[in-house]
Amino acid sequence: MKKMQLLQLCAFFHVTVCSQIEEVAISPPGNEVFVLAGSAFQFTCACVGSCKTPQFSWTRATTDSDRMRTKNSTLKFSNVKIEDAGRYTCDAKCDGSSEKKLKSVKMTVYAFSQPVLVMPSILTENVACDVTCSVDAFDHVDSVHISWYLGSELLKDETQQTLDAANVSDTLTLTALRDYTGKSLTCEVKADMRNNSKQVSYCLDIHYAPKINISASSSGMEEEEVVMSCRSDGNPTPTIEWERKGELWPKNLHRHKQGNVTGRLHRSNQGVYQCVAKNVVSEAKEEMKLEVQYGPANTSIQSFPLQAISYGVQLNLTCLSDMYPKAKQYIWTRIPDMALPKEAMVTNSHLIIDNFQEHHQGIYECRVIHHSGNTERAFYTASVQAEPESKVFTQMVGAVAGSLVSGITGGIVAGFMLAKWLK
Repeated sequence: MKKMQLLQLCAFFHVTVCSQIEEVAISPPGNEVFVLAGSAFQFTCACVGSCKTPQFSWTRATTDSDRMRTKNSTLKFSNVKIEDAGRYTCDAKCDGSSEKKLKSVKMTVYAFSQPVLVMPSILTENVACDVTCSVDAFDHVDSVHISWYLGSELLKDETQQTLDAANVSDTLTLTALRDYTGKSLTCEVKADMRNNSKQVSYCLDIHYAPKINISASSSGMEEEEVVMSCRSDGNPTPTIEWERKGELWPKNLHRHKQGNVTGRLHRSNQGVYQCVAKNVVSEAKEEMKLEVQYGPANTSIQSFPLQAISYGVQLNLTCLSDMYPKAKQYIWTRIPDMALPKEAMVTNSHLIIDNFQEHHQGIYECRVIHHSGNTERAFYTASVQAEPESKVFTQMVGAVAGSLVSGITGGIVAGFMLAKWLK
């Protein structure tokens, strides 16, 4: 009997010891905890000891009406307010035990406004500008730490004392680069270097001037298809327009969106063309000269003298052709299968024979060779024109008359000389 009682007493003593709470701990630790107004926050109460089923209650140091019981160990605030500040006590006891353990913590609520960024409406490449981050409405804040970030890169750190100031601000001088486009510029504000912070960010869009790149052939043959392309990388995206410098735009060339020109070339299209790209930053222009090659066409041979060729005159032949650019080569020959006379002097499009004779007669050919490889020929027949019969007859009559006159004159002179001698 005594042995049984002793065993029961030991069991009771064991349960009591095993159900004790040695200490209560609150997380986050510390006698005073600073919490940012507007944030979500919670206290967690835990017991150290052998108690397996502890019960918790939280009490605010104002009235018992603020007592809160929770089945778990947390006291939660979804949106901390200034009026939530105060001292909170967690008491814990084991189930079936009247003994309590207490732990208190002071919650101080600090506050400052959401930071505001003031910056230019347009950021232009390589132009320095000031960006200001400001914050106000302080409560339980002695100093403000302002940090500037470009993406994840820290640009600047600045600590400012609030004292009795109604507003604290910091200015960052930023020289914009086009690579910043799409990156976030962030101002982060911390009070007294505590963990909680407020941020304001702005996604950068850097404007920069257009830069033109023309892709087009500077020359082409008449009737060929032409494509002229103009591109620009400005921001905002520039408008692109083609112009013909000093002249109206040709009807056979078609301007399209995105800076393309297409059409079939005509010799009248030759000239200077200009691509113009514009955005809010500036205007860019770039020129190109378009050459339209054509010919040879309408090839002919011009002669001097223009009338009939006589023996002994100078014959000057010039080969003419409608083309651009000038001919690559002129080839003179005499046909059929006859070499040029050795007296013929050839200089490009000119052929000259100084003393035209019968053996110079023949059909002269000029072959024009264009840079494109196109060729065209022209022919000229060089021959001495026979004198008309009427002209021959007139010459004979003149000769006879001349002879008669010469005879009569000679007789008179001879008679006069004879009479004088007879005297």
